[in-house]
Amino acid sequence: MPQRITRIFLAEDHLLVRQGMRSLLEMEDDIIVVGEAGNGADAIEKVQNGLRPHVILMDVNMPIMTGIEATRRIRSLMPDVMIIGLTAADDGPTISEMLHAGANGYVLKSTAADELVRTIRSTRANRSWSSPTPHSQAREAKRKGMYAIQSMSQRADIHQWLTRREVQVMKNLLQGWSNKEIAEHLVISERTVQTHLTNIFSKMDVKSRTEAVLMAIRDGWAGHYSV
Repeated sequence: MPQRITRIFLAEDHLLVRQGMRSLLEMEDDIIVVGEAGNGADAIEKVQNGLRPHVILMDVNMPIMTGIEATRRIRSLMPDVMIIGLTAADDGPTISEMLHAGANGYVLKSTAADELVRTIRSTRANRSWSSPTPHSQAREAKRKGMYAIQSMSQRADIHQWLTRREVQVMKNLLQGWSNKEIAEHLVISERTVQTHLTNIFSKMDVKSRTEAVLMAIRDGWAGHYSV
């Protein structure tokens, strides 16, 4: 049976987050990113001009026009398009407003890449879906005898756990530098850079450079490493 392809449109005002999400999603064989927008008004215009995505990932808070208003308008114009809200925090009133505007579900921006992909596939299968909240994740972890997943506020403090050299590596990582470029800048070997990255990923509980950058931006502490 042929694989069903899902066309995705990304509406997110932060360019690095958008690029990171695109990179993650394009690793999946059944997902194609057909377009991007940095605000709600631009999203409406592009979606109407022939892109016809199956699913829109819609950031709730964007300039010019919020994701909530854009969702409301797209839902009235294109009722068959499915919309997943993207939110940085488990804010009940905001999420409720997004769902009331017509979103099929929502995902926390701290959600792991594989969870985001599952959400997209579930939504495409015409099932409503909402990202697990930090509290529900912790309860599930406890039920399975695992360490409770860190809350959003705890994750926001992860940057304080990095060593001085790890901070330097992270700073370069946020500039989009390769391991070779970081090594040359810090006058260390590429092997040492990889060791620092491995330690950073472990502390942040991520598996890749892209996820590390996304977490830094999503959780609001990328500014600590601005140049």
